[in-house]
Amino acid sequence: MARGSTKKHSKQAGTLGSEALTHAERRALGYGTVRERLGRETVKDFDACALTLSTTDDGVCTPRGVVYDRGAIVQCLVDQRREFERKAREHARAKEAEARADDARDAKRRRVELAAFHAANHGGGGTTDEVEGEGKAYAGAASRQAMEVNATRAATMDGFWRVDGGVDDGLTRAKEKPEKETKCPTTLERLRMKDLVTIKWTKVREGESGKYMCPITYKTFTNATAIVVLKPTGTAISEEGFKRVVEKEGAYDGVKIRPDKDVIKLQKGGTGFAASGTQVESKANFDMGLAGGAELRGQSRGGQSKFGLRFN
Repeated sequence: MARGSTKKHSKQAGTLGSEALTHAERRALGYGTVRERLGRETVKDFDACALTLSTTDDGVCTPRGVVYDRGAIVQCLVDQRREFERKAREHARAKEAEARADDARDAKRRRVELAAFHAANHGGGGTTDEVEGEGKAYAGAASRQAMEVNATRAATMDGFWRVDGGVDDGLTRAKEKPEKETKCPTTLERLRMKDLVTIKWTKVREGESGKYMCPITYKTFTNATAIVVLKPTGTAISEEGFKRVVEKEGAYDGVKIRPDKDVIKLQKGGTGFAASGTQVESKANFDMGLAGGAELRGQSRGGQSKFGLRFN
């Protein structure tokens, strides 16, 4: 800034002649972390399937308390199993191709070594066309010692000109063996058919609002209710009723209940409140490039700059 200028540096920052953007301009262009508050319509109810997002009368839960429709989760696990089988077949074919490629490289290496041996022992004597063709790498060697040096160098070269096949680019190499364990689509933890527990809901009494209630306290279930499922019976009760009765007696409906092994705490439904324990905010980070939060807001264009430019 020139001496005696009345303009302040802060007035010039981010304008013509300056490459730096102000914080407000960076935020307007979507740099950094963009957050969006989720509404009530984006979260499911406590008895809704985590895959179909709709309520189900044939619900099951995982050991982590995720509720699914039986048909939806079974189909999901079956599809995973089919995908594993497909990847296993591809892995087997890749292993066979890798073995064939290794055999071909070994055979070619042996032919080249044989050509070098004949060239070293016969000198300028006549050779077959095959030996002459495959022994080009050693044609310029004047002695056996020079040829051995050339062979050592050729073995350490990493390029397409190598006589043993060149760079191993991994195209014929088999990938890691695919896993065989099916996973929960929500928690990505191992999930098997036998891990699913059928949920037995207790319907509310006639004339009362709501759909299901706790069979112990007779309180109606809502998305804010803490619900547990007893594995031996599949009964869904409130956590309050469990602590007041089942935990003290160690049994329910004549069936022994072990609090540390036979109780599954269901994930709560969404209420839209931050204290509900469910995800109420979505965020995405943009370290480079232009972004206007369209990925979160569902819009088709970015934000507007300080100078009136609009990035589509």
